Amino acid sequence: MSIVSIIIPVYNIRDYLDDSVKSVMEQTYKDIEIILVDDGATDGSGQMCDEFAKEDSRIKVIHKVNGGLTSAWSEGVKHATGRYVCFVDGDDWVDCDMIENLLSYTLPEGSDEEIVSSNYIIEKRNEKKKVSHPIEPGVYEGKELENLKYKLLGEENRPVILSRCMKLISRKLVLDNMHYLNFGIRMAEDLNISLPCILDANRLSVVREGYFYHYRTVNSSIAHSYDAGLLDNLKVSYKTFLEILKDKNVSNYKEQVDREYVRLLFLVVKNELRRQGFAGVKTVREVFGQGEVAEIVRNTPVEVSEKSNRLIYSVMKKPGIINTLAVKIILNTYDRLTN
Repeated sequence: MSIVSIIIPVYNIRDYLDDSVKSVMEQTYKDIEIILVDDGATDGSGQMCDEFAKEDSRIKVIHKVNGGLTSAWSEGVKHATGRYVCFVDGDDWVDCDMIENLLSYTLPEGSDEEIVSSNYIIEKRNEKKKVSHPIEPGVYEGKELENLKYKLLGEENRPVILSRCMKLISRKLVLDNMHYLNFGIRMAEDLNISLPCILDANRLSVVREGYFYHYRTVNSSIAHSYDAGLLDNLKVSYKTFLEILKDKNVSNYKEQVDREYVRLLFLVVKNELRRQGFAGVKTVREVFGQGEVAEIVRNTPVEVSEKSNRLIYSVMKKPGIINTLAVKIILNTYDRLTN
């Protein structure tokens, strides 16, 4: 049995898969198992997984019917045998000493309830940007960790990066919390597992420097395609987050999740106002004018420092026709200038 199981979900990423898998195969720490989960790929990347397995006996390949990203990595967890799991998305890559470095932060005797997280680099075609956890590097246990659990959500900058990637997570933490997964959630879906794992952990280590994970941004420009189901999807996420924090006995669970929901609703406004015509303006006025969503926004003030988000927030609080139309024009103008 290996100490670390590295799980890579694979779906139609043949142009990037070699970089991802090779970066894992070349780890300086060798006692790993590598689980490639072919999520019904149709571009040949599933066959590439089988070729990698012929090169390296540590590689295990799972072929499954397409079910989405969460379905893929969770299937990998079910087949993992390591004490710790590490997730690497198939279009990203990692430094060859990542596992060795992260393991140096774990308890010498190992643990079923700990998380170690590095930082990461956003890799664009002509730009690199380092991203760190807002909290100070170090080991969080006891009261310090307990205090952190009361502000995981709802902050303008979350204190901890809640991606499931770039981390070593005790496999037992993940297995014990997989019942919270909803394969249909598309927005902030990593929180369905990272939140309960952190809330159950008795030790969280944040690496100083350690930008081991490379997050590849495939397109330098944002594709502003309309998502008709975004609001309904966020409502499901909202209920899931409430359930998780309530189950874990976080006393301010409603306050945290409401603030997080308000921040995610910024995406709904942008999504609607980027639609062609005026249907999106009507939807924004209906959603934020009255009803459950409007009530949460009114009763849950959040701090907003970014100028563009201040405009969005003004519409959420007061979705008058003039204000909403003005922000739509500003968004559409910005899109034309930057794409």
